[in-house]
Amino acid sequence: MFLGALDQTIIAAALPAIAGSLGGLSYLAWVVTAYLLAATVAAPLYGRMGDAFGRKRMLVWALGLFVAGSVACAVAPTLTVLICARALQGLGAGGLMTLAQALIGEVVSPRERGRFQGWFGANFALASTLGPVIGAVLSQHLGWRSIFWVNIPLGLGAAAAFRVKTFPGTGLCRLDYAGTGLFVASTVALLLALSIGGREVSWTSPILLALATVGVAGFVLLRRVEQKAADPLISPQLIGEPVIWRASLTVFLFAAVFFGLIVQLPVFFQAALQTSATVSGLLLIPLTLAQVIVSTATGLRISTTGHPRTAMAAGLSIVMAAFFLLAAGIELGPVFIALLTCLIGAGLGSTMPAAQTMVQWAAGVERLGVATAAVSFSRSVGGVMGVAMASAVLLSALRVVDPNAPTILSQELASIGSRHFEASRIAPALIVAYRWVFLALGGLSGCAALIAWSIPNLDLAANPPGESHGDATTRRSGRRTD
Repeated sequence: MFLGALDQTIIAAALPAIAGSLGGLSYLAWVVTAYLLAATVAAPLYGRMGDAFGRKRMLVWALGLFVAGSVACAVAPTLTVLICARALQGLGAGGLMTLAQALIGEVVSPRERGRFQGWFGANFALASTLGPVIGAVLSQHLGWRSIFWVNIPLGLGAAAAFRVKTFPGTGLCRLDYAGTGLFVASTVALLLALSIGGREVSWTSPILLALATVGVAGFVLLRRVEQKAADPLISPQLIGEPVIWRASLTVFLFAAVFFGLIVQLPVFFQAALQTSATVSGLLLIPLTLAQVIVSTATGLRISTTGHPRTAMAAGLSIVMAAFFLLAAGIELGPVFIALLTCLIGAGLGSTMPAAQTMVQWAAGVERLGVATAAVSFSRSVGGVMGVAMASAVLLSALRVVDPNAPTILSQELASIGSRHFEASRIAPALIVAYRWVFLALGGLSGCAALIAWSIPNLDLAANPPGESHGDATTRRSGRRTD
């Protein structure tokens, strides 16, 4: 999972070097987008095939694709080849993140899963935030191709997971061609719209509106198609269960807040508060460290109490309050902001362990892969949505304050690292704009908290609704008793 999460962000700092080496600056964003699209689309497919053919077996295939894609990226002679190789790498990464979590759900009893999901949540947060730092160091000292070569030894280390004894699978996998095709087309259209909106085309562009319409309409139609399918890719009954869809929606909003903040904070520190790039990177540590610590602690608490809902809902409520305080005190300086981002990280750290544990509990053993993939899909799409929304709010607010501010900001960001450090010419406008960004992220956190509080306060020691004692025997074997 660390491999899959790391490569979502590790390439960010290397993009200028890639552009200088391979050219094609206008298409450089596709190096990131191709990976994200492929990983998002692949997640539910791996979940389904893992349930059918064995999760460990499919994890072997996923890791193989990821390593092969990494090698192809490292030797890519042109930008076009690199983009295609990143897509291949993403096809493997979608399986790494989904199947790693599903395997834990299979081999660990429900009561103990919280501890492992806490480690996974910490792992994901750490990889996502350390990615740009690691990428910058490797790119600067060893060249941008080294960020892909490093995946070879890491992949060999990850192969230790193949020693786990797991369920061989049902052996039944009748492909849902209509549902799979519609799902892939809708996901690609929606993520493309979110990825290029406000960057390559305007938000009111006919191309973007058409992509968004196709994506939304496709997902609406997907429910009807899956209801008629004999063996659907995404079971309407599974997604229709309140615990699963509410937890998935909470994860969607969590990812929107987390990735929106991770992308915007460095720009805010450098452009609005006039810190150096190094200091802005160090100021992200409180956010990451708090999330890692709380994610691990939340997992341990869930394993002890067997009740995952309250920690997640309370944590998201704290995040909402912290964002509103951040918006109110935005001019109090980097130290104050770092303290509040530490509080935000602590609140966000409670989400993934609780959500993943609840979803796996509600799904049962035979549907673990599909249910876990639904959470991974929600997180991926939520992350893209959050980045796009935060950027849109920032640019819109800047235009209201000063119509020339977006252009000036683009010029200043493009010259970072190539000029002597100077205060931004639009610092006051940036302060106002980022206040609206933080308010928007606080609103999303509040929505996530409301949904989380609406989830029943589950007891992981009990059977999910509709599951008999006999059906749960395997899942509950080895469970500790109070």
